[in-house]
Amino acid sequence: MKSILLASASVLAFAGAAAAEVDFSASATLGYNDSERAGFAEDDHQGFYWDASIDVTLSQTLDNGLTAGATFGFDIADDNLGDTSDDHDIAFGDYVLFLESDTASLYFGDTAFAAETRWVAAGDMEQDSFSEQDGEAVLRGDIMVAGIEASVSYAVATADGTTVTDGSGGADSVDQLSIGAVGTFGNFTVGMAYQEEATYGGAFESDNGDFNGDEIFGLFASTTFGSADVSFAYASNQTDDEDSIGVKVAYPFGPVTATFYYVEESNGDPNMGLNVGYEDGPISVTLDLQDDQGTSKWNLDGSYDVGNGLVVYAGIGNENEGDEDYYVGGEMDLGGGASLLVSYAYDEDGSKEDEIGAQDYQDGTTIEVSFEF
Repeated sequence: MKSILLASASVLAFAGAAAAEVDFSASATLGYNDSERAGFAEDDHQGFYWDASIDVTLSQTLDNGLTAGATFGFDIADDNLGDTSDDHDIAFGDYVLFLESDTASLYFGDTAFAAETRWVAAGDMEQDSFSEQDGEAVLRGDIMVAGIEASVSYAVATADGTTVTDGSGGADSVDQLSIGAVGTFGNFTVGMAYQEEATYGGAFESDNGDFNGDEIFGLFASTTFGSADVSFAYASNQTDDEDSIGVKVAYPFGPVTATFYYVEESNGDPNMGLNVGYEDGPISVTLDLQDDQGTSKWNLDGSYDVGNGLVVYAGIGNENEGDEDYYVGGEMDLGGGASLLVSYAYDEDGSKEDEIGAQDYQDGTTIEVSFEF
């Protein structure tokens, strides 16, 4: 990362501030993938691929102690040689404007919703589907008072930049109030999350399937008994009149940590899962078993740190009958921000495309070198 300290008259004109700081970071990737399976090209690369991007953070400390700034990023090349056409302009959702202090902050742009920021589930809960931001313009405020951290947010525009006012034709300029709060009291942590039903939800959902226009309410709590971490959560979809009640327990013994959860669902079979993780020295192994609404799935993932910057990964899984996947790969740190990846992965039904296994490998054989600056 490169840092440039500029006089207050440069770049950012914040009155009364001593100086502005501009931080740059960048990344570049060159890879090759040999998969020729039909239907895998949507997310996977086929043949040679390359990209380069720059991320920028602007910040300024004001006389009153507040920090104002902005972050954004843009592609220099994305399977092209630096074409500067409209298709490669800075995307709306890459931009965040912020104003921060020790006890309160305000964010606008590509930032998480309030409920998404604070909610903590207890296992795989069907009814805690709070909207997840992915490119929408969001206005969110955070505050910390008496040990309680709270957030409130609104959606302002869809991922393609269409504002609520433009899309609805009405006077409203924001949509879907979202709130969340969490506090720690002695040995207990408790919290809540809520989002109202969106009036312009269809337009948001068409841009991002993780946006949910339903009204949702949730409560959660966690504590520690001896060495065991125990958490509880309740989530209710007020629009559909369905709810989930979950409990999760994590218990470490030696190099092994076992985590079990059980969620009772008002609509359908319960969800339950067991995750057993082993980590000792260079070896890490995880076995994950789940029964999701009556459908069983399992995954076994492992890694070995060979040394000299080389880590080897391998895994196998079965999400349902006819959907087996497996992978093996190696990733080497070449130093100075450079790394080399070599992997082979196979997903039987092709549903995961470029997200096979714990490392999210591409289908087929991949050789990739990447650089961070």
